Amino acid sequence: MNRCGNQNPTFHHAESYTKTEGVYAVQLSESYDLKPHPWQELILNDWLAVDDGGKLIHSYCVLEVSRQNGKTGVSDPRETWGLVKRAESILHTAQEFQTAKKAFDRLRKKFGTKKNDPYAKYPELNALVDHYTVSAGQMVLDLINGGHIEFRTRGNNSDMGRGGTFDLVVIDEAQAYTEAQDASLSPLNSAAPSGSPQTILMGTPPMLESGEKGGIFVRAINAFHSKPQPHSCLHQWSEEEIGDITDKDRWYKVNPSLGYQLLESALEKDSVSMSPIVFAREHLGLMPKACEKIDYAIPSDLWDSCASDAPKPDGKTAYGIKFSADGAEVCLCGAVTDALGITRISMIDRKPMGLGTQWLADWLNVRYKQASCVVIDGKNGVDVLIDKISDTWKLKGSVIKPTAKDVIAAASLIMDGLNENTLTWYRQQTDLRDSAINSTKRPISGGWGFGGGDSTPIEACALALYGVKTSKRDPSKVMRIG
Repeated sequence: MNRCGNQNPTFHHAESYTKTEGVYAVQLSESYDLKPHPWQELILNDWLAVDDGGKLIHSYCVLEVSRQNGKTGVSDPRETWGLVKRAESILHTAQEFQTAKKAFDRLRKKFGTKKNDPYAKYPELNALVDHYTVSAGQMVLDLINGGHIEFRTRGNNSDMGRGGTFDLVVIDEAQAYTEAQDASLSPLNSAAPSGSPQTILMGTPPMLESGEKGGIFVRAINAFHSKPQPHSCLHQWSEEEIGDITDKDRWYKVNPSLGYQLLESALEKDSVSMSPIVFAREHLGLMPKACEKIDYAIPSDLWDSCASDAPKPDGKTAYGIKFSADGAEVCLCGAVTDALGITRISMIDRKPMGLGTQWLADWLNVRYKQASCVVIDGKNGVDVLIDKISDTWKLKGSVIKPTAKDVIAAASLIMDGLNENTLTWYRQQTDLRDSAINSTKRPISGGWGFGGGDSTPIEACALALYGVKTSKRDPSKVMRIG
């Protein structure tokens, strides 16, 4: 018999219970060619433990297990049971589109591709289908019994869930889950239609260098180890130190699907190609010890204290443009300093780089006579944009490509303005707030700038502030002669 991974979590917490629908969820899953492993059955029993009234005992569930072990093999049976037998309204979110689509396709393969699908593999499931809604960014299945499931991607969006109400919220790829996303998604099942809400976080250990991403996940797991909250459960397969990454006994201890679909040869390859810390994180479940290692740049209370509802002031103006580090988007921000020296920063627009930069060049060229300068930074797109505006922005110093020293100074100007109450921002700009309070300190040439997660808006604002504070040009002043 082949050797199999440890089916019991290295750390497990759950409330005591005598009834569970998990055993029936397993039976239902087996009927449709997905037989859960013993470790997955254990989790399903905990997730679907119920009281005498049929209410779920665990409202907050966390699963941490290394990559390729089969987290979807747990969430899929849970969601299928919730749809078919509990008629739940379910939201399944993932950080990446392909992850969400894979989960949706897996469910659709069971239920058929459409209502009355003559080729459906399981006609009895297809008979439950009311309709599908499939479009850009939307993957939804509705059943005739009222069951409803949506698959969405989070990406850098912090507002993807506002306005919805669900019974079950599944946070896939929780290692990339941010504070801002949690603020949007966490309340979604506070008024669960079933009266039995449940939130599931499942993921792998996050990277420390990923900034705020995964902070919620790490804190949740740390809380279980120190003082577990009631009505919550944790299933964790994890080593506590890097240790000997070639020790196969350790591999089998923290990879429950090793010997099933997870191949020993794959780990052998990675133990050679990966550094010890990376292998320990990816295959031994090594978690960061604490979220305090994340060095946030701006305290949220300090940022919020400078929010304003007042209209934009008149005065000296500058623009800041930041091309994101991953080349995916560009963000345009502005800064206006009034006669009293108070500066208002604001996010004007952000667009994907797939739309090019001509829109941005046109926007800037119309406003050349109104602004002191534009500060443009990023790895991609900077020179192309400068070429497009150079015939209009001719005055020396009107277009600035900041040095590392300038970027450090821009970050310092943001902090000085916040601390000295000389900087304000539009209260309604929630994307800018999310960027500001979740940005981290990115080391630069002995100093620091903003980085981590969705830092592009606050970086663009810092550039605009730097421009308005340092440029000697001020078109807002009328020249006096004599």
